Amino acid sequence: MSKNQKISIRSALVFALFLALTVSCIDRLDFLGETKEGQLVIYGLFTDVDERQVVTVSRTALSGLAPRGVPNAKVTVLSTSGARYPYTSLKTGEYELVGFRAIEGLSYALEVVVDGKVYLSKYEKVPELEAEDVLSFTFDNEPFRTDKPEYVFKVFSKTTLPDTRDPIYLRWTIEETYLWPLAWLRGTGIPPPQPPPCFISDAIEPNRINLFDGSGTSTRNSTLLLGRRSLDNSFQYPFFVTVKQLSINRDAYNYWERIKIVINNQGSLFDIPPAPVNGNIFNVNDSEETVLGYFEVAKTTTSRIYTTNADVPFYLLDPCQFIPSTPDDAYPAECRSCAARAQGRSWTTKAPVWWKYD
Repeated sequence: MSKNQKISIRSALVFALFLALTVSCIDRLDFLGETKEGQLVIYGLFTDVDERQVVTVSRTALSGLAPRGVPNAKVTVLSTSGARYPYTSLKTGEYELVGFRAIEGLSYALEVVVDGKVYLSKYEKVPELEAEDVLSFTFDNEPFRTDKPEYVFKVFSKTTLPDTRDPIYLRWTIEETYLWPLAWLRGTGIPPPQPPPCFISDAIEPNRINLFDGSGTSTRNSTLLLGRRSLDNSFQYPFFVTVKQLSINRDAYNYWERIKIVINNQGSLFDIPPAPVNGNIFNVNDSEETVLGYFEVAKTTTSRIYTTNADVPFYLLDPCQFIPSTPDDAYPAECRSCAARAQGRSWTTKAPVWWKYD
């Protein structure tokens, strides 16, 4: 396999991981081996909480390009109870299910119909165990994006496993949401109207896969680094971190462990050669077709922590501070528009229901 192929595969895996984060909140997913243009990629996460359940369906593109969304699929979750839950297409290759969640004790599978072909995942049972997460953060001065030290925001979890010998397998996703007030511009109002603030969300360190295998350890407590990001003026105002702990099945854990090995493969002479990462989805009528991706069922717990600029170890300059004599168009674009500040990240002007701080 050529170096360029390895780079393309690895970058596509990172895209898949970002999807996994946004699906639960999650980049797109081309998988390993000799992938070809047009191969089907399916990823879905079905949880036991009342949230938007999402499945993505796409096809691999040319080397180095993100997979293309498939908008015309029929996507359904199947339950061992006999129930069928159809998803709604958002016309981008993303499919959503609202108002349904996984029930403890039941198993679920994913059915996807594309161009008359039926694809089915293996059934996965909702796990029963969960661990306790206590979050903390630090601001450290250390190398991160370069070899030179810089201030880095780091999020940790002190995780306590349940008091049982039954195996538990965990995966975490981590997302930031911060407040960004726009400049109080004159506009046409007298006095000028105050624009609503922006709430901007994004995955933290999306190429990081946080896994824990509790089946072979005698310790019940572990401290884990879940994510890092560089310190910037996003911390000027309240900055929340949302951590989702996904209690998953052993097969799902093994799948993400293999993905993690490949993403960490840096392409040196002594690397383990990239190998196909098999998921749990197959073509019902053609066992020879390679289908990429995974459908996982998880028991989910959510933890949050926040920081303010009082915690930051140095002064942060607010570029959007309103100055009466300053012309409106003299303010940076990020001070006049949520979209300009977000730069492709998710944003809204409506505060999340959990947005509460002292």
